[in-house]
Amino acid sequence: MKKIIYKDNMDRILEWIMIITLIILIGVVHLIGRSVLLTYVVAGFSLVIIMVMFFYKVFHKTYIENILVQLSDLLDTIINISDDPIFSTTEDTIFSKLQFQTIKLTNILKKKNKQIKEERDEIKALISDIAHQLKTPLTNLKMYGEFLQDESLSKEERKEFNEIMILSLNRLTFLVESMIKMSRLESGVIQLRSQRNNLNDTVLRAIAQVQKRAKEKHINIRFEEKHKVEINFDKNWIFEAVLNILDNAIKYTPSNGEIQVKLQSYEMFSRIDIIDNGIGILEEEIALIFKRFSRGKNVGDVEGIGIGLYLTQEIISMHGGYVKVNSSQGKTKFSLFLPIDINKSAY
Repeated sequence: MKKIIYKDNMDRILEWIMIITLIILIGVVHLIGRSVLLTYVVAGFSLVIIMVMFFYKVFHKTYIENILVQLSDLLDTIINISDDPIFSTTEDTIFSKLQFQTIKLTNILKKKNKQIKEERDEIKALISDIAHQLKTPLTNLKMYGEFLQDESLSKEERKEFNEIMILSLNRLTFLVESMIKMSRLESGVIQLRSQRNNLNDTVLRAIAQVQKRAKEKHINIRFEEKHKVEINFDKNWIFEAVLNILDNAIKYTPSNGEIQVKLQSYEMFSRIDIIDNGIGILEEEIALIFKRFSRGKNVGDVEGIGIGLYLTQEIISMHGGYVKVNSSQGKTKFSLFLPIDINKSAY
């Protein structure tokens, strides 16, 4: 505890004024009454008053000092962002109320500090991830660009190096476009344009988009629609969400595999299931796959940057829906749930 010292010159002046006044009063009584007994009574009474005032001042000063010390400690708890109580929490006093508000403020400050730290760490991680993702294609472009300066290269070598540079440029373009989408979604620059649309048509459009790549790997995509579903949604963003899941399914499903796409409607939600017989997702990684730039340990050398699933979850969440994943070795099922009435479920 800090000791607080203050000057009380005004109190001393008041005490002297009171003593002088009492002496004058005693003198007046003595002169008027000329009674020794009355004089002693007045003097005794005056002495009692002076003693009472003296002890009151001592105890009051001690009380004030204690309060000031406790208030000083209370300020320290704010400065140090501590929630240790200083005043009694069982008494309903102005100081206990002040302490309650102070602790409440301290908890808010703690929460804000934690939030700022998490955001700072997230930005650092994001910058690190972006730098890591940009490094490989940029390095390839620089390296093979320097190789092409060699005039002694054969036609076949030039063609091979040009193809590698085109692949690196495509990957770089895809990365930048994905990050732009991610940034727009997170910042709220893009607003959903929800209208009454046919969900079956949107899913079929996404399947048609990946059909060529599926045929190259001899993967059969089978679409089962139990209902014709018409709900309010942004058809372009839902197309993007379904496309990301299908793209991953084709990437991680071996040649001659199969992908099933099922669409059905319930009372409150419509559901899109995308099932593949690929490599599966490790159980301990299921909770991590929707994070930015997150990729599983068992993906091997399959190309990818780890943004697709993150974007899908953001898009579905913005529509008021959610994503479920079930996976085992040789089978993975992603289920996208969209509310029937988007106006009541979206946020």
